Amino acid sequence: MTKKVIDYFIRHSIITNWIMIVICVAGIFALGSLNRRLDPKFELENIEIDIPYPGASAVEVEEGIIVKIEENLRGLEGIEKLTSWSQDGYGSLDVEITPGYDMNKAIQNIKNSVNSISSYPTGAEKPVVYQSTQWNRAIMLSVYGPEDLFTLKKIVEEFRDDLLRTGKISNVNWWGLPAREFSIEVSPDILMKYKLTINDISEAIRNSNLNISSGSVLTDKEEILIRTYNKKYQAIDLEDIEVLSLIDGQKIKLTDICTVQEQWPENRFFSEYNGRRSVGLNVMYNNNEDVIEIDEITSKLAKEYEEKYAGLVEFNTFIKEVDELQERIDLLSQNGLLGLLLVLALLGIFLNTRLSFWVALGIPVSLLGMFFVMWVLDISINQFSLFGMIMVIGILVDDGIIIGESIYSQFERYGKKPIQAAIDGTMEVIKPVSISVITTIVAFTPYFYFYGHLGKYVWQIAAVVIISLMFSLVEALIILPAHIAHSKALRIKPRSNNLSTRLRESINKILDFILNKVYSRFLQFCLRNRWAVAASVLTVILLIAGLF
Repeated sequence: MTKKVIDYFIRHSIITNWIMIVICVAGIFALGSLNRRLDPKFELENIEIDIPYPGASAVEVEEGIIVKIEENLRGLEGIEKLTSWSQDGYGSLDVEITPGYDMNKAIQNIKNSVNSISSYPTGAEKPVVYQSTQWNRAIMLSVYGPEDLFTLKKIVEEFRDDLLRTGKISNVNWWGLPAREFSIEVSPDILMKYKLTINDISEAIRNSNLNISSGSVLTDKEEILIRTYNKKYQAIDLEDIEVLSLIDGQKIKLTDICTVQEQWPENRFFSEYNGRRSVGLNVMYNNNEDVIEIDEITSKLAKEYEEKYAGLVEFNTFIKEVDELQERIDLLSQNGLLGLLLVLALLGIFLNTRLSFWVALGIPVSLLGMFFVMWVLDISINQFSLFGMIMVIGILVDDGIIIGESIYSQFERYGKKPIQAAIDGTMEVIKPVSISVITTIVAFTPYFYFYGHLGKYVWQIAAVVIISLMFSLVEALIILPAHIAHSKALRIKPRSNNLSTRLRESINKILDFILNKVYSRFLQFCLRNRWAVAASVLTVILLIAGLF
């Protein structure tokens, strides 16, 4: 059966050519679509619950919201661990889900449980339940220059907005600038004149500085949402808040009795770079974003801003997470190119140049096939998958070299026609070649059974190695013999006395001497004294073990 399959593909080379073309085209398409990132992407098995409670203290948030949710979630199926935080005006819970449990089911169960609580405080907003997103840093920048913090803040906000507008970046964090605050100062004489207190003014600001939802009105044609958007974000907007209405109809506004200004808080955290005020930026990426593309966009935009605000602002890159990934990509490219050249050179010397070309072709074909399967399985190009590629690239052509040499031997030594030489040469070594590939695949299989956090990473090493070896085996057993049989790789050349021929003959003489005179005699000695050889090997192993 196996021989019939090999025979069919060798005699129908058009089919094998199309198989190779489809693999290459699919691989090139997939390579352009694969995300590049430092670590493998995976979904976090955590669910977040956020509950804003404006104006409440941390204790009120804990007692009025957090405790109630924790009691409702206790004993819920699929929950491994529950962690909560309470602070002024805000509460949050992190729910760790049992590994392997259905995340969609867990989210729905938690939503139902949280929404079933009817005794939330009046001022608390509706809880938000969502699955945690894996965010990683792509690049860290420091922006410095202007001494005026408002100018620096304006430039940083503009830079951040331009990054987000590219559509390739969705999260930019910054630090070094505290939140703005509005300072409202009032004279005691004014308070006495209008018979007001500080609490009266605070209450007036609190009641007028709100976004309020008032439900909806359903008509025959549409649903009308009733919302009041009255939140103030600028100092000038606060000045128009009405504080008091007199009997004569006069309205006293905040600006009539107070001085309102926007300022930076005192004794808060600031950052500096080379003695100058600065703002730090972390450009983040998620599972669906490309870290190298983000790095290129950020670096390019930073240079544009330095030119736009020449002498006013500077950008300094502290950390580029992409450097290590780029080094591995470069190493893979160098290894692949070096492997191709070595195969072409060595097989060109020992066999012939055309045969070495078809054998070396197994490297790009196998890699392109692997890239396509990576795209189908949603595996990114990361430091773990690249590590697997670097390991496997050295053994991709081993089976091709064995089969190519076997076919060449059938043609040169026994004088068989190219097609028959390809069939007989492939069948002669198909079993040892297949077994060697299968044993390597089996050796990497345990990587799929690692558990915990490590297991989410290392399985990609095994996946890349196994996929590459499978494509390499297919290429060596089906595509390579057909190419050798139907090309000029097998043809009788007139004897010549050029440099290549003389070099090949000299190397063959040296190899014959080593094999027949040195290795053959050594092998005979080992076979005659097999127990002594086995004891010697065991002694060496024990000595090495003793060193540790």
